[in-house]
Parts: sequence; structure tokens; C-alpha cells
Amino acid sequence: MDSKHQGTGPPSGTVAAVTLSSWALYAYTALPTLPFGDGPELIAAAACLGVAHPPGYPLYTLLGWVALQVPAGEPAWRVNLLSGLFAALACGAAAWLVLRRRSLR
Repeated sequence: MDSKHQGTGPPSGTVAAVTLSSWALYAYTALPTLPFGDGPELIAAAACLGVAHPPGYPLYTLLGWVALQVPAGEPAWRVNLLSGLFAALACGAAAWLVLRRRSLR
């Protein structure tokens, strides 16, 4: 990496805007009840700090339990918002990578 690119990175405001807007969209469209598939099993495992089917997703279970301690809305909605937060963080990370790649050209 040459010196003209040293210390430069993607604009943090853009990355934050992508992350927050994607989380806001997910929060607006989040399912307030139990979803299909593995969702109910993962929500139940988070509620009792149990183990879902293998591999068990221990970090998701612990963070889901923390989300269930927040006294707002339905329990399933809170865990669905947690999933939306993870998806929004992934969108922000993707935006950061794309912008960083473009800034290095």
C-alpha cells in the first residue's frame, strides 16, 4: 500500500447510514410472532438458555437471552429484532468493504 492511501478508509458516516437504514427497515418489517423453520426452536432455546439442535448456536442463544430480558414487545419480536441487528451489521460490514476497496483504487 502506498503512502497516499495510508490512513484513509471508507467514510464512517456512509457505513453508519447503511447500517442504521438497513436495521430500521428490518425493524419496520420484523415478524412480531414466531417465524417458520428453525426460528421457534432458537427462540425457545434462548428463553431457557437451552441447546437448539446441533451445532447449538451458543453465542446466538446467549445474545437472544439478553434480548429477551428487555421488557418491550413480544419475546419472538425481540429475538427477531436481534437477528435484524446482526443482518444490519453485516450490511454495514459489506458497505465498509466495498467502500474501502473503492478508496484503494
